[in-house]
Amino acid sequence: MEEKSVEIPKIQGPLREQDSIRALLELLEQQGMGQEKGDVIRMADHIDSMEMQLGTVLKELGEMKKQLGVMQESKVKLFAVNTIQKAEHQVQTLRFQVGEWKRKFMERAEQAVFDFKEKGKDALASAVKGMHLTQGLQKLQSSLHTVMLSMDQKIDRLGSMAEELHVATGHLKNAFLEMNGKDTAKITERNPEQGIIFQTQKVLFQSMRSIHKLEQKTERLQQIGKLEERQGKQASLKDTLQELRQETAPRQLGKKEKQKAAIR
Repeated sequence: MEEKSVEIPKIQGPLREQDSIRALLELLEQQGMGQEKGDVIRMADHIDSMEMQLGTVLKELGEMKKQLGVMQESKVKLFAVNTIQKAEHQVQTLRFQVGEWKRKFMERAEQAVFDFKEKGKDALASAVKGMHLTQGLQKLQSSLHTVMLSMDQKIDRLGSMAEELHVATGHLKNAFLEMNGKDTAKITERNPEQGIIFQTQKVLFQSMRSIHKLEQKTERLQQIGKLEERQGKQASLKDTLQELRQETAPRQLGKKEKQKAAIR
């Protein structure tokens, strides 16, 4: 059964070009609040980047579904299409959450400007610190992580299903050979780098990797309120190397098919 699509709120143009954000950035500039201005810009750019990257993931999943659509009907095709449709729905839900978060961010920007007019600079600084919407970031990060793990499971299930079908087909062929008094053949190992299952796995792996990167960025942005404490401090070589290792290290992707998909 095909998943119902999730309606995505539409806001035209980047956040930096929205009237509420532009007004806030100009006000922060006028008040000499460069750090706060940087925080707002980082958050706005991250939200826009998330929308764009999730849109790319949806496009790639949609292209895979089109490729599956022109293939002959089979149990393998049905399972692959169903898997892609479920992944699409999950990513659409993520994009909807980002759209809602974007609207709240704009509303907070308007409120920050209003607070300044009513209560002054201290109220403005407090309002800007609240604009990163900690709870929203935590919820979004959790959703990203859940979808990433779900895609990981989908890749494994596709591989297991393909293996079972391969063995079952081999046994069926041998049964016909025996019925006709012929020698049975040894069941060969399945080539995991061929067929629609591998192509579907590869697209899911790429989607999982993109979502994992978004999760990492979202986690880092939850520390945005601590930027002032770190202002003027340069990252140590140890911290820099640790961050690079975390971003490049495989996250328990020990399956052969995932590793092969990753380098293609």
